[in-house]
Amino acid sequence: MRVLTKRGESMKMHDRKLKILYAIVKDYIETADAVGSRTLSKKYNLGVSAATIRNEMADLEELGYLTQPYTSSGRVPSDSAYREYVNYIMALKKKTSQRKHDIESNVASKIGEMRELLHYSSKILSEITSYTTIALSPHIEGCRVESIQFVKISSEMILAIIVTDTGVIRKPVFRIIGGIDSTTLQKITNLLNYKMKGLTLREVEQLLLREINREASELEKATIKVLPELLKTLEKIDEYDIMFNGTANIFNFPEYNDVVRAKAFFSMLEKKQAMYNLIAAINNDGISISIGKENDFDEAKECTLITATLKNDGNIVGWLTVIGPTRMEYTKVLKDIRYVSAFVNELMNHKY
Repeated sequence: MRVLTKRGESMKMHDRKLKILYAIVKDYIETADAVGSRTLSKKYNLGVSAATIRNEMADLEELGYLTQPYTSSGRVPSDSAYREYVNYIMALKKKTSQRKHDIESNVASKIGEMRELLHYSSKILSEITSYTTIALSPHIEGCRVESIQFVKISSEMILAIIVTDTGVIRKPVFRIIGGIDSTTLQKITNLLNYKMKGLTLREVEQLLLREINREASELEKATIKVLPELLKTLEKIDEYDIMFNGTANIFNFPEYNDVVRAKAFFSMLEKKQAMYNLIAAINNDGISISIGKENDFDEAKECTLITATLKNDGNIVGWLTVIGPTRMEYTKVLKDIRYVSAFVNELMNHKY
């Protein structure tokens, strides 16, 4: 913002002055009491001392943004201050609206695959909160197969695309020694889709074992050739999936400038199975908050975890978590995670 000094020269108002001015207007609107530097220092996180605030308030008064009632040592905003505050709110609303549109467009573009949707939503959440975020897919053993597709990526290498009823997708690759022609592979795809649809992956494994032991007359020899390799691949699929975003954001907080504490935080994140178990134990609807010693994991006892459980038709399809120090900006983080998780839930319930 540009203002005129007493000499009539144009100058840009310092961001710190603007921050203090907005705090004064906000406080005066709420209380109708003249605002002093001590009040601002106590109530608002302005990042400067009361003495600095006093000096800035004197400058703002000189510039015509504040006046001082005779009966008080505090200041009250002038019409110019209200105008500046209103302009700020309008600009912020426009910026927020555009940001929401960008976020929703980008997240919606990832709807094709659940893992990608969760990962991108976690990335966005990390960016708008400035905290570390975690995305989890549910244990795949409980998911039911919606479809399976085989794609040849070389003469002997096959990509299996397995889609579950919750949108979780796995893309294991396996080898068929001697190769297989595309026509036969498509026949196998059709046959397995007929037999596997609606089964869990563990039930699929049992089915494959039975089919492998059957007489060749029931299945083509080529199919018998594929099944053992597919079975081996399914057994290797990770039962859990955990993704992290914004891990370096922890350094935004002064307490993690301490090397020992920072090392402990990253060591905690490396224990993926324990972190997965901690978050996946949450099965309630909506938002869950666990603070410090409430976390059933020693390494997380100096942290707060705010988690949104994502559901589709009553089934859990994932979790989004914000993790940080216990002195978290709860109001902002809760608002952001509610917004992102609600939008993701809406997308999923329309897609799957």
